[in-house]
Amino acid sequence: MIMKKITTVISIVLLYLTTAAQITITYDDLLDVGDSVDLAAVDTVPPGFGPGSAGANQHWDFSGLVMDTMYTLGFIDPAITPYGSSFPFSNIASEGLIEGFGAEGYAYATKNSDLFQIDGLAGTFDVFEDVVVPFDPAEIMFDFPVNYLDSMLQTSVLQAKVASTEPGIDSIWLKLTTTVETKVDAWGEVMTPVWTGQVLRIKDYRTTIDTVWVKFLGFWIYLESGTDVSQTYKYMANDLGYPVLQFNTDETGTEFTMVNYLLDVDTRIYETTASDRSLVIYPVPASKTVYFTISDNEIDAEIIVYDMTGRMMDILAFNQGSKRKQLNISAYPSGIYQAVMRSETGKFSHRKFIVR
Repeated sequence: MIMKKITTVISIVLLYLTTAAQITITYDDLLDVGDSVDLAAVDTVPPGFGPGSAGANQHWDFSGLVMDTMYTLGFIDPAITPYGSSFPFSNIASEGLIEGFGAEGYAYATKNSDLFQIDGLAGTFDVFEDVVVPFDPAEIMFDFPVNYLDSMLQTSVLQAKVASTEPGIDSIWLKLTTTVETKVDAWGEVMTPVWTGQVLRIKDYRTTIDTVWVKFLGFWIYLESGTDVSQTYKYMANDLGYPVLQFNTDETGTEFTMVNYLLDVDTRIYETTASDRSLVIYPVPASKTVYFTISDNEIDAEIIVYDMTGRMMDILAFNQGSKRKQLNISAYPSGIYQAVMRSETGKFSHRKFIVR
């Protein structure tokens, strides 16, 4: 009888500890406008790499990953992006979130206490310029609060009509229908090269059917269609704002792409402190064009761009009534640059940005 009581007590204690170890992801655990993250991209995974087991109280060791490149994602107010008016209800945007989309591409999203959803994409993608693509309906990435064994099933349609660069073909119409099965299939401890802690693992099983029509001599002609199946694994922790680790794999689970892990969460690039809120730079990082906006268009000001050796690169003049300027940086070497704003009224602000 005594042994049975002791066993019962131990079981209750273990149950409590196990339950307490499961984290919950909420609205406050994701990044906000003004934040940025540094990510380590991994091109070649080590032998034995994979998502690991599902279930409760797992341990995943990804400490052997080796960074090939580092890049920064910034989260900004959609109103200061070139396509913000096309997504009037979005309240957060990011440049460069989607693989294969160029530096001029933006993802628009809505974040509130109930959910985080992707509303659409816009930008210049490959040879197609100024493409605006809303999701219908928006794709929900997180339905708060997020707990172990939560699941969702949703379908979104993405359609875009773009001008053709091929002789004789006036337009191309693309339609992508994506069905996503999402499940929080595991929780436990994850190790990366820079961080160890408790996470929830979110698995997305994604089926995309793409269909292409072309307008040839005034008639729409069906061209082709295809189906792609992929899986995404995201390991989410509290207070870090972004997945600690994430990657895609094909249906067989043997080919891995978009492998990256979180290096750092930083508010320096898009910070809105009293001294710097008057100057905003986007996108970051960038490769072709950078936009500078100032909050007060009733002043004359100038922005001087320096490289990290102190060499002056460019000067942009803001006259009264002007609020935004763009700068061609395609000839800039990759690296970190600093923009210094000075106004006639004595306002001073400086911000860093990255050219890749």
